[in-house]
Amino acid sequence: MPKLKMRKFLKKLPPSYAEVFEKGWLHNYTIEYHEATGTSFPAAVIIGDQTLRDGEQQTGVIFSPEEKVEIAKIFSEMNVTTVEIGFPAVSEEEVKACKMIHAENLKFIPFVMSRARTSDIDKALEADAKAVDLFTSSSEFHIRSKLKLTPEENIEMYCKAAEYARDHDLTIIMGREDCSRSHLPYLAKLIVAAKEVGGNKFAGFGVSDTTGSLTPTTTIWLYKRIVKELEDAGYPGASPGIHCHNDLGLAVANTLASIEAGGRGVSGTFTGIGERAGNAALEEVIMALETLYGFKTRINLEKMVEVCELISKYAGVPIPVNKPIIGQNVFKHEAGIHAAGVLAHPYTYEAIPHDWLGKQSIFRYGKFSGTDVILKDALKDSGLPEPDRKELLEITFAVKKVQIDKGIEIFRKFVDTYQQTMAQMGMSREEVIDIARQILKK
Repeated sequence: MPKLKMRKFLKKLPPSYAEVFEKGWLHNYTIEYHEATGTSFPAAVIIGDQTLRDGEQQTGVIFSPEEKVEIAKIFSEMNVTTVEIGFPAVSEEEVKACKMIHAENLKFIPFVMSRARTSDIDKALEADAKAVDLFTSSSEFHIRSKLKLTPEENIEMYCKAAEYARDHDLTIIMGREDCSRSHLPYLAKLIVAAKEVGGNKFAGFGVSDTTGSLTPTTTIWLYKRIVKELEDAGYPGASPGIHCHNDLGLAVANTLASIEAGGRGVSGTFTGIGERAGNAALEEVIMALETLYGFKTRINLEKMVEVCELISKYAGVPIPVNKPIIGQNVFKHEAGIHAAGVLAHPYTYEAIPHDWLGKQSIFRYGKFSGTDVILKDALKDSGLPEPDRKELLEITFAVKKVQIDKGIEIFRKFVDTYQQTMAQMGMSREEVIDIARQILKK
């Protein structure tokens, strides 16, 4: 008899998928491992999106206020828990966008970003914000090199800003850059000081891996150490969320590791867009929680592909064809061995029930195609007479030859064009100098 976690997981699956586990033909070792080790997971995971702020910080990406509202409405339909809708201090256009989203009264909890400055907080208030991601740096390197402060001055600056936000009835979500490289006793001291000043307006904090410097193993260790440091500093029972960047390609893995360490909240961006190498791709985090851990995230999974494609369109950043979950090739098969397996049962080579995403298996034909997929898929319902074995082989090899002759030169040219186009995102130093020259001549 499967244990409780596995039974819940099987209940979610389409019947033909659950059957192969019930027969013992497949194992979900993620669930089996955690059942065997007695890992305790939260009843629910908070899904926090930062596409409209951190995602927009990707070089060259600009969302109009109307585009932000359209994306935000889909987040609401998807049941995303919290959404960072913008950074009002950036521009009047950003204030407008935040006001427009607040006016929609959507289902998620909206908040805006603010540095630990009263001027930023005033802009948040102008944007009708009720909650702010009030952030500062936490590593001594950031504090001394970037902020030009001492660690104690940083705490004093943050607490003054938190007091100002509290006195203006703003809920405070504490953000701290570079947690993953910070001195932990200082990090705890900073958080406890902010919590004391924020009082009942202090809503919590997250662990930020700003430079993608963690591994899954160190994420678990660090997360537990931070919780212990806070307990020793007089803040017991803390359960921070996590925010991971993808500089070394580990953002999703580290985000999942935080849940294994006891975390109850994750943040990231849909499609993974963001500064440098981007953020934890929320569609990947969500599907891993659903398919590997057996969580029911409450996210409308079919809407995920829709919102990612919309974000890609408005951001001007194409989705790679092999991008997990949302790429065009995720459920596409050409190799004969794989195609034959998927024809027998999609779970043979597809890790996700494609119905969950409103998708279906797709077969393409070329160099690696086999006779099985040509006969059972390509020629099915074609109205042509069924070929004998010799004819089928002839058709299959003709398909291979045509595809090979067709070549990939057109695609190679496309890649060159793509790279040249993406290199132009954002403005160059020379363009800025030209603008400044024209203004300074006035």
